[in-house]
Amino acid sequence: MKNSFKHKTNRQILMPLLCLLVSLSTSCNKVDENGDFDGNWQMTEWRSNATGEVLATRYTRRIFYAVKLNILQMRDHDLTYDTWHLSYFHRANDSLYIDKVYHRPFDKEENVDSLAIYGCAPEGSFAFLKLTHDDMILRNSLYTLTFRKY
Repeated sequence: MKNSFKHKTNRQILMPLLCLLVSLSTSCNKVDENGDFDGNWQMTEWRSNATGEVLATRYTRRIFYAVKLNILQMRDHDLTYDTWHLSYFHRANDSLYIDKVYHRPFDKEENVDSLAIYGCAPEGSFAFLKLTHDDMILRNSLYTLTFRKY
C-alpha cells in the first residue's frame, strides 16, 4: 500500500510538470523571435544626422514603435486622427529593413516614405547602434532615433 501511494504521488507531480515543459517548448518558437528588439518602444529623442539638432523628444512628440514577430507598428499619439502604420520587416546583421507598409485604419499598402513622420528615411532601413533590453538607438541616412522600452 505504501509503495502504490508513493508511485501515485510521483505520477501526480511528474505529469503536470511534463505537460508544462511540452507546452513551453512547442509555443515558445513564436514568442520571442527578435530578442531584445521585441516589445514596446517610446522614442525619447529624434536627432538630425546632418546638423545634430534635436528635432523632437518624448516631451514634444509621442512616437511609439511596437515589435512582434516580423511586424513593426509605428504610431504618433500626437496626431489629431487615429492612425498608425504596420510594416513587415526583416533583420540582417545589425540592420533593420522595412519591407511592406500598410496604413491603418484603411489597410492600404503605401510606400516606405510614408513612414517619414516616425523618423524613417526613404530607403526604409536602420542600423542598430545600441540594442539592450531597456534601450535602443537606431540610425538611418537622415536621423538618429533613441528609444526606451516601456
